[in-house]
Amino acid sequence: MSAGKVTLELPNLLIIGVAKAATTSLFRYLAQHPDIFPSDVKELRYFTPLRYDEPLEPIENYSIHFQKRTQERYAVEATPGYFPGGLVVAEGIDQTLPGARAILSLRDPRDRCWSYFRFVKSRVRIPQDMDFDTYLDRCEELHRAGVDSAREHQPFWGLGGGCYDAWLPSWADVFDDRLRIVFFDDVMAEPEASVTGICRWLDLDTTPVAHFDYAPDNKSEQYRHKTLQLAALSLNRRAEQFFTRHRRLKTTMKALYHRTNSRALVDTPSAESWVRLAEFYRPRCAALSHQLTQIGVTRQPEWLRQGDD
Repeated sequence: MSAGKVTLELPNLLIIGVAKAATTSLFRYLAQHPDIFPSDVKELRYFTPLRYDEPLEPIENYSIHFQKRTQERYAVEATPGYFPGGLVVAEGIDQTLPGARAILSLRDPRDRCWSYFRFVKSRVRIPQDMDFDTYLDRCEELHRAGVDSAREHQPFWGLGGGCYDAWLPSWADVFDDRLRIVFFDDVMAEPEASVTGICRWLDLDTTPVAHFDYAPDNKSEQYRHKTLQLAALSLNRRAEQFFTRHRRLKTTMKALYHRTNSRALVDTPSAESWVRLAEFYRPRCAALSHQLTQIGVTRQPEWLRQGDD
């Protein structure tokens, strides 16, 4: 008698982006719902190779992250790098996970660029003494050459990663009403209302939402000692599954670590940098606003209006 076919547990809900737009917080908020099963590691990057014309790993490698799922209606993972993959990633997900839904969180691209700069600096991926204007110079150089999205240039994806209008039409075409768009400002200001709206879209009971923990996640902290920072980042990667199960312990350890190795960083870009970003993104925001209106997203944040200035 032949063995029965093994059923793979796969997600049917993905948070696809964008980077530095509350995707970690959204993942943790939704993971608290009794009808949503979270992947054991937040950012699985399973479909990311499609961005670079590379083959996917065996589907079993993806499924293993959901193997403890029981009766939950949804299984979710969050990889912000999916959205900039555009059509090839959207179609890859749709073919591999038929009927899956996708959540896209959009943030003012100027704020996102600044946050991304802080993030890659905190991850020791650019020199600690690099200022924001120098960073933008390098981003623009790579963007003009059309290579800023390459793997080797990911630390300088701060500018190009905010060109949302380049990828939204493909995702909207492939996913249609299975695509939910939220805005970073709303998630930060009114997380419960944002999660309630998502749960209604998923046809889930909204009663548990009032009792979720809505503390924000994944704030980038700057370091004093590079060697200690690298060691801490390595530990965080290797122990992610453990820390996911023991969130309170992780919070305590992070607080102790930051007292030891964190340092202040100027928390706003210069006025000149802000003008530079505004000029770069103005036509992009105008195009994005039009695209959103076409797919029925008429309630738009203030930053999208800069495209009409």
